[in-house]
Amino acid sequence: MLLTNVLPLLFGCLLGQWLPTVPQLPQLHHHLLWIPGPLLLGWLLFTPRAQWRGCILAACAGTVLSLLLVPMSALPRLLASVGEFAMVAMVAWLLERWRGERAALEDYRDLTLFMLLACVLLPLCGAWWYALASGGRAAAVSPVAMREVALSSSVSYLLLVPMLVNVARIVDAPERRHGWHWRTVGMALLLFGLLVVLWTVNWEDGVVTPLLTLAPIPLLVWTLIVFGPAGASIGMLVVALLGIQLGVQGIGPFSFWDAPRNLLTGQAWTLCTGFALLFLGALSDQKLSNRLKLQRAYQRLGEVTGRMLVVQEEERTRIARDLHDDVNQSLAAISIRLSTLRNQIPAAERPSVVELQDQLLAVSNDIRSISHELHPSILRFTGLASALDAFCIKRNARGRLRLRCSIEDPPRLADDQELSLFRIVQEALNNVDKHARASVADVLVCVRGQHLLLRVDDDGVGMPVGRGTRAPGLGLISMEERARLLGGTLQVGTSPLGGTRIEVRFPLQDAARHAASQ
Repeated sequence: MLLTNVLPLLFGCLLGQWLPTVPQLPQLHHHLLWIPGPLLLGWLLFTPRAQWRGCILAACAGTVLSLLLVPMSALPRLLASVGEFAMVAMVAWLLERWRGERAALEDYRDLTLFMLLACVLLPLCGAWWYALASGGRAAAVSPVAMREVALSSSVSYLLLVPMLVNVARIVDAPERRHGWHWRTVGMALLLFGLLVVLWTVNWEDGVVTPLLTLAPIPLLVWTLIVFGPAGASIGMLVVALLGIQLGVQGIGPFSFWDAPRNLLTGQAWTLCTGFALLFLGALSDQKLSNRLKLQRAYQRLGEVTGRMLVVQEEERTRIARDLHDDVNQSLAAISIRLSTLRNQIPAAERPSVVELQDQLLAVSNDIRSISHELHPSILRFTGLASALDAFCIKRNARGRLRLRCSIEDPPRLADDQELSLFRIVQEALNNVDKHARASVADVLVCVRGQHLLLRVDDDGVGMPVGRGTRAPGLGLISMEERARLLGGTLQVGTSPLGGTRIEVRFPLQDAARHAASQ
């Protein structure tokens, strides 16, 4: 809490109180930004309520410590700041009570309440409190001075609070930083530099200059699309500070009148553009939040599906063990007793017993085959290549579908990875046998570059296409999930043989790391 809340607020409020008194920056206090109040409000909106007391005390401590740097003539402003902090805490409490479990400034109703409380009511009350703390001095209580303080405060809350909240959101959620790359940041800096050039050029015709007020709009929309609400808030802050400061100096699109009217024009443009951008940012943020929720839901679904596959394999192993150890042993015992019985009965009746023994042997072989398909123990001892060869030989011996297997000596993988690949081949060939009406199927396992490739082709009727296509069956879903667990992808397409191609590709680096961790 000391590093994340106390120190930033303490030094931020100290700096905010000190900057307006620097002789080289005489216009910062009245013309550009008032930092302490918006800094505290933004911090409270993304901080748990249990830590609010420390945040408020840190802001007050920074204000008190600024007495060492600020001349005593600024003491009324310091007193006004302490009163403003109390109003900020009340606004933060109201905003938090209103939003409930939602994220700060994400909903349109929250934004509307924020603009009414923080951008309208709080600046008006702050200007009145500042006039009161000034002891009734004429310069402080004049309508012009109070309007100036209120507008400066309103612009400050509009620019700083959303920026702090949105930046804190992307810091806490790395998945929201989708557009923050060096290339896009460099492009943004280049575009902002171009805006500075456009605004500082002396357009003597008097026609281009008013149109330059529209120049930042495409730039701000672009930053919103690329960087999200956080980037748009930072861009809006930079554009507003640049435009207002240039307008006060008689440069740029807000420089048609004297300095006070130019300041008023720049502040009005900032408020209108900032409100519109805030609502657009909320729309973008809601879409991003919904997409992230959907991704997390898919991730949880994938985890559940993966766990179900693990449980399925465990259950298959148990059933295979029971079939092999219990049922087959019982059949063997029955066969032995039949052999004893055959020697005790008349010779004329022995062929019936022999026939019964042959039937028991066939049932035992079928159970052994089912047991091996349920749990191919050959994988554990000889590897994927031998297991697939044995599987293809068995399928060729018992069915009309002719399999051609090409296993190009793949590297040894972890047991669960080899099992997943074996299951994909098994499921793909079962689908071919049941639905494709194919006569030939090719199975290829090989290494292509840094990836392992598994491909199953058939010469059947292919996958149905068009609007009437049915939803994928459990077999295809199972193969897709197994491919995802391997860290790869599964693609379904048209085979050169005329039927369907099932292709799984996953990186061997991940497979090697996975095998090393086993």
